[in-house]
Amino acid sequence: MAQEDEDTARRWGAAPRREAPPADDDPSRRTPPAVAEKARWRRRMRAAWRELSPAALGAISAAICRRLRTLLEQAAQGATARAGAGGPPWGDLGGLPREVRGLMLYAPMPTEVDVSPLLEWARRRGIAVLLPWIEPAGGRMEARRVGSWDELVPAPGRMGPWRLRQPSDDAPRWVPGPDTVVVVPGLAFDRQGWRLGRGGGYYDRFLARCPAAWRVAVAPARMVVDRLPRDPHDRRMDLIVTEDGVHGPWWGIR
Repeated sequence: MAQEDEDTARRWGAAPRREAPPADDDPSRRTPPAVAEKARWRRRMRAAWRELSPAALGAISAAICRRLRTLLEQAAQGATARAGAGGPPWGDLGGLPREVRGLMLYAPMPTEVDVSPLLEWARRRGIAVLLPWIEPAGGRMEARRVGSWDELVPAPGRMGPWRLRQPSDDAPRWVPGPDTVVVVPGLAFDRQGWRLGRGGGYYDRFLARCPAAWRVAVAPARMVVDRLPRDPHDRRMDLIVTEDGVHGPWWGIR
């Protein structure tokens, strides 16, 4: 059984399934990773994103932000209510921690879910707001703490063709642990929780270094498909939040 499946089972308190992979899916026989298949999926999903009007994506983003806020609030309330009775320190939804100390967002591109309203919401609740910072030389992604969107600076040449903004180089570092929720964008996700990114590998490498952090994907429902190609280095999500609901292992919480 893959380590990602072990991790998911551990989070959800389930006994891990130990199934032999089909012969044609034996990782030891796959050479090289499915680069061409992923490239086809990226072309397809980029076209799907372009079909969304700014107004439609804005409405979807607002609905996703509302669901994510509710998810975090209900998880905290549920765990707090049970704590006095000796219950486990977890919320009812998704096994999220009762006290989220860090919430990692991202500076959205035009073809991504806009999570920017969550910064002020988290700040008012005393939750540290984190954003991706890319090391200029090696392309290493870190979580850096910010207090507002105004603190971001241009990052020309650091993010390939995407020209994003990011925290300044002296912004405080944060190492995400079990009390941190990382909100993860992507071109597409599948119903097993796997992600298709834009090909840079930033999130896969980052999440591999902080396996205890909670990985919560956000995407329009139409960007969730039955199955995506994946490589051994891909990181599985704990939850996917769409405008239609919150989905977890796997499929559908509410």
